[in-house]
Order: sequence, then structure tokens, then C-alpha cells
Amino acid sequence: MNRWLRHCRFGKRGGHWRRLALAGIAAGLALFPASLQAQSVTNLTFGELKFGVLAHDAGFLGGKEHGVDFNPEIIMPSPVPDAWAAGLPAYLRWMVQPRPTFGGEINSSHYTNQFYFGTTWTWLLANNIFQPGDAFSAGIFFGGAVNDGEIVSSKSDRKSLGSHILFRESLELGYWITPRIEISGYIDHVSNAGFARYNQSINDVGARLGFRF
Repeated sequence: MNRWLRHCRFGKRGGHWRRLALAGIAAGLALFPASLQAQSVTNLTFGELKFGVLAHDAGFLGGKEHGVDFNPEIIMPSPVPDAWAAGLPAYLRWMVQPRPTFGGEINSSHYTNQFYFGTTWTWLLANNIFQPGDAFSAGIFFGGAVNDGEIVSSKSDRKSLGSHILFRESLELGYWITPRIEISGYIDHVSNAGFARYNQSINDVGARLGFRF
């Protein structure tokens, strides 16, 4: 972490915004599962296709690269059967049905592109809220990402990523308009977690449209 802070050459105010936002992501990742432990947990286990438009390297999170990222993603059905998971206590059930996930972030302005892979966990928070069949959901992703960015850069508009292979995490809050169509807010983070000399993260924020299959 100290190495990451030394190599992120942003203004003091921008650094505060970035750390606050990333702390919020971490808190969200911790609190969503915890909030579900006390109730009957419903994991979303079906397959989805996602299409997103994201602000690349968002400025309020300390960004300096530019453009928009187009974000196609496929989430495969969980290989863990619902019947098996249903027999577990709630404090275990929330985490046992990850869904294999593959996606990309294609930058519109020739900055860093990514291909990522990993697992997604998604939980139903509430349903039949405004109309029959609608719902709110929350999901997290953890995995790896391969990028074509710059490992070390002295350019004012490029990040020194430290590696072409990074860790990736994301948080998504969704509203299911129907049982098959979802709109969502989305934030993701990639970095090497301090394993390389340079570790300037990229953080994207935007919206996505999802379709169940």
C-alpha cells in the first residue's frame, strides 16, 4: 500500500477522493454478504450477458487516462447446484455459488484496454418492489485482468501499471426491470496490489445493461 501511495502522483485532494471511494468499495464487499447472513440468502446462479459504458480511469478517483470503456461481459451459470447450496446454513450459502465470468473493457481513445476473467457472486436483495417480477440485486467480482497499458510511464496522461497482469475487483448494484432484464451501476478497480515497483490503479465507473439466459 505504501508503495502504491508513493507512485500515485496525484494531487492531495484527488488522493483523498480516491482512497475514500476505494474504502467504500471494500466496505461494500464486506457488508453485502454480512447483511445477508441473518436472512434467507438467495444467490443468483443463472447466466447473463452484460453490456456496459464506463468512464475510463474516473477523474474523481485519481484518474488521468481518458475516454470511455465499452464493456461486454458474459457470466456463466454457477456450477454449484441450488439443491446442494440450499442445505447449507446462511452464513455459508452466500459464498458457495460463484459464476465464472469473462469480459473486456475496450477504450474509445486508445488508452488502456483490458480482458478479465474470474468469478462473480450475486445476491437478491428484494423483489416485487414497484411491480411484479422486479428486484434489486448486489454483486461482486474478483479475478485477474490482462491489459495493454504502460508498465512504466512518464506521460502526464498515462498510468504506470507496473504489470500487464493485474488483480481486478468490482461492485455492482442492479435493478431487475423484469426477471430477464437488468440495469445497474458499476465500479471496478485494477492494480497489482503492490507486487510491482509501480502500481497506479485504474478505476472505472458507469452503467450496464444485463440480459438473463
